[in-house]
Amino acid sequence: MKPSPYFTDRFRYFFKRFSSKESLFRWFLKQAGEDSGAFDFPAALKGNPKTIVFLARDMERSASFMHNMPDSFFKNVLLCAHESLHAVISAKRATALYYSDLECRYGETAFEEMEQRIRAYGAQVCIYLGDAFLPRLYLAKVSGANCRIGFVSENCYPFLNLSLHPDKSSEAALISQYYGVQ
Repeated sequence: MKPSPYFTDRFRYFFKRFSSKESLFRWFLKQAGEDSGAFDFPAALKGNPKTIVFLARDMERSASFMHNMPDSFFKNVLLCAHESLHAVISAKRATALYYSDLECRYGETAFEEMEQRIRAYGAQVCIYLGDAFLPRLYLAKVSGANCRIGFVSENCYPFLNLSLHPDKSSEAALISQYYGVQ
């Protein structure tokens, strides 16, 4: 049997492997807490507030976002990214937390350490790029950010409480516009 993509290889989580998607969604939400604070959008993004960005696992999508964001955006940003994105992130001289596939599973020691660092960062805004992946959505929710932005992510509510739809522009252009960074 192959390892679970969501949970560490402990007996405690063994039976979660057989749970439905809806059941896992509810379980992660219960662990993260269902309450959310209020925020004023788009005013919450003005002044380049402390932001955590969960980059997509997809190299092309993350590289496009990173290259299209101005350097001034990264002054107050903590990136959470797969270790394969190290070169893209270091080119921007941005601060990041890296994880491997096995480390980004609920119950792993590295996952718990990452969760503590994310909570300690105290982000005001969270930006989530990429596909819905429950352990990363859990981290977005527990980041403490009242404004948690996803893109075409209505199915991720309440982990992400704001879904933006970039019609003609890219995700990076839309975020740059709201942040007012050039």
